[in-house]
Amino acid sequence: MKKSNKNSAKLRVILDLLFFILMVLVLIPQSTGIPIHEWLSLVILLPFFLHLLVNWNWIANQSKKLIKNKIQKTKFDYVFNWLLYLLMLVVTVSGIVISEAALPVFGIHFKTNAFWTATHNLSATLFIAFLGIHLALHWKWIVQSIKKLKLLADLHYLKQTATVVKKQRKALLLLLALSIILSLGIWLIEYSNWAQQITLNSAKNTSKNTQKPTQSWLLYVLPLVKVTVFLTIPALLTGLVIKIKKKLKK
Repeated sequence: MKKSNKNSAKLRVILDLLFFILMVLVLIPQSTGIPIHEWLSLVILLPFFLHLLVNWNWIANQSKKLIKNKIQKTKFDYVFNWLLYLLMLVVTVSGIVISEAALPVFGIHFKTNAFWTATHNLSATLFIAFLGIHLALHWKWIVQSIKKLKLLADLHYLKQTATVVKKQRKALLLLLALSIILSLGIWLIEYSNWAQQITLNSAKNTSKNTQKPTQSWLLYVLPLVKVTVFLTIPALLTGLVIKIKKKLKK
């Protein structure tokens, strides 16, 4: 393996591990507390975009093949990754709109409504399931990469992020522009009749129903259980489907 390829592979697995750890923490806001949850949600965008940049050559090549209608084996993986990207944007935009701690520090206040709260909760849950499927699709590479990784000794590969950003600066600008445009589109959904109807219905239901307070220790345990279940089950089912497909081909 060439040195540049080795550096890229090491950087990729370190960034992915960092992203995964931060994502688990972000997905259990009741356990970490809202302020930590919101600040980590902003921090996690850095490894997320770096992950895209490290894999940009694959994204660009697959996009070209899709235009020429030459994608076959990786077509599902390609489309699925874009769906995961869109879900990440929905989770982020809806999280920003309902921010209670991070944005108010900068004097930015959004009027919270039930539509964005419901959207944030639903998209976050879907993201967990999609992340589980994504892990299953790349499980072989993940296991092999972690076996080769010497975490403390290999942390210096993070210095390669500057090289990646410099090399892929055009791709970064394209990703940022695309993300901003799509995020604005997602935000404008709030003004649709559909979103306003959801807000009105939710307000009526909230006034009728009163939830019983959850025991304090469950507030810390249940979010982690939810993440584990919604992450593991889709991953196991995807792994099972992959094994069945391999057996059918033999």
